Amino acid sequence: MKRLIWLSCLFIIACKPQVSDINYHQDECVFCRMKISDPNFGAELVTSKGKVYKFDSAECMFRQFLNDQQVEYAYVMVTDYTNPHTLIEAQKATFLVSENLPSPMGGNLSSYESRDTASKMQQEKAGKLYDFEEILSVYKHQFQ
Repeated sequence: MKRLIWLSCLFIIACKPQVSDINYHQDECVFCRMKISDPNFGAELVTSKGKVYKFDSAECMFRQFLNDQQVEYAYVMVTDYTNPHTLIEAQKATFLVSENLPSPMGGNLSSYESRDTASKMQQEKAGKLYDFEEILSVYKHQFQ
């Protein structure tokens, strides 16, 4: 009986949704099927059941997110442009769209953990800043 309880606990812990590292140059974007290769970009969706979807850019992730609105996501993550390989919560990020800062899918979209950092990048590269809801609205109007 104790063994069954222990195995049940292990199963519950193993199924807990978790963010996973992106393996650059190995993982493939689930949306566009390109290799994820630029550590300044990249994004990830993790369902409430623990399924992980990796993307080469926030652009692909937003398109997938909008296509699968019936899916419940535990995590919506984007890469902090100024901290390569570092995933941050998209809902708390600030986004910059700048033609002077190209991204893998051509949307010129970069993500920042700090609004101050994003503002400094905007001063350097020009463009427009968005919060999560605003950038989601932009993609919703573009692709739906």
